[in-house]
Amino acid sequence: MNEKDTIHVLYKKFLALYPRRFREQVGESMQQTVYDLCNEQKPGLGRSFLMLSIFTETAIGIVREHVQDFNEGSVMKNILANPSSAAILSFILILPIGLLRLILGSDIEPLIAPIESVLTVDGNRPNALGWTIICGGMLLLPLAFVLNFRPMLKRDRQEGKRNLYTINVIVGVAILALILSTWGSLLLEQIYCLQGVRCD
Repeated sequence: MNEKDTIHVLYKKFLALYPRRFREQVGESMQQTVYDLCNEQKPGLGRSFLMLSIFTETAIGIVREHVQDFNEGSVMKNILANPSSAAILSFILILPIGLLRLILGSDIEPLIAPIESVLTVDGNRPNALGWTIICGGMLLLPLAFVLNFRPMLKRDRQEGKRNLYTINVIVGVAILALILSTWGSLLLEQIYCLQGVRCD
């Protein structure tokens, strides 16, 4: 492979770092421009300097386009539109309250004492951090549930069908079980307290 071919292959791979929408709009014309410039320039220091400046300018453009995409929110839209990404994001959102529920509900002895010392005042009543984690986590559960199933709400363009994604169904069932467990136990505790049976 000669020097020109190497430059073309490297530049094509470098262009792959641009966001997809940008690549689809101007990627081919950018490749052609570099190809033409490379062919016009004689081998030597001049061509090396030209290629260095083109690659530097392209690197700056890649960063600028990604920042623009991020500022416009298209990165988040893409994450939420992708079923796997939505399931992973939802799972991350429910992880703290899920682990707390598992540890405290299963009485995992070595972990209960440190958690209670950090999240409660006297081992029974939650402190400010405890209330924040409990309330925040319980409010995140419905949000995670909606985010997880959002990709399934889109209809397929051709047939108008909705797609079921296995990972989203599994994560959705886990979130629903956690919602029923946490919100249900809170509701039961309040019912018992209103009846005077048990008030903590």
